[in-house]
Amino acid sequence: MGNVLKLFSYGAVAVSFLYSREYLARHSLFKGEYYVLGLFALVGIMVLISAGSLLTIYLGIELLSLSLYALVAFDRDSGVSAEAAMKYFVLGAMASGALLYGMSIIYGVTGSLQLDAIAQGVHELGAKQVGLVLGLVFLIAGIAFNSARCRFTCGCPMCITARPHR
Repeated sequence: MGNVLKLFSYGAVAVSFLYSREYLARHSLFKGEYYVLGLFALVGIMVLISAGSLLTIYLGIELLSLSLYALVAFDRDSGVSAEAAMKYFVLGAMASGALLYGMSIIYGVTGSLQLDAIAQGVHELGAKQVGLVLGLVFLIAGIAFNSARCRFTCGCPMCITARPHR
């Protein structure tokens, strides 16, 4: 399954690079940094797909997020783009804190950062362990913030409206 997800990610990034080339050239944003940032985001996705521990998941999320923060602020002449990137960065930093806090609670309860050992610990302890439930809540909230799946933030909608449109 991991190889299929990796191939899908390669294809999605390749298609986005192909379709964005004309748009970037038309709006005078065609710079090499775009492709470097996109490839760093792809590396973050690959790390996430290959993750076997909570630390590897954190590194993948951060590598992906930092690339996306820079891509939001890619239009250097736009004040709205810079504001959106700053809000996205600050809220992403808070989400990373929640994510790390959840990971530390899960490590304290299960004694491991490896996903298979955590799964075994969850199976043994079940939902009766309050620390485990609290750690999972922080972990899920941090991932939801960072992936913009939850509209907790005011920065994510602003990132959508801050896209270059001249």
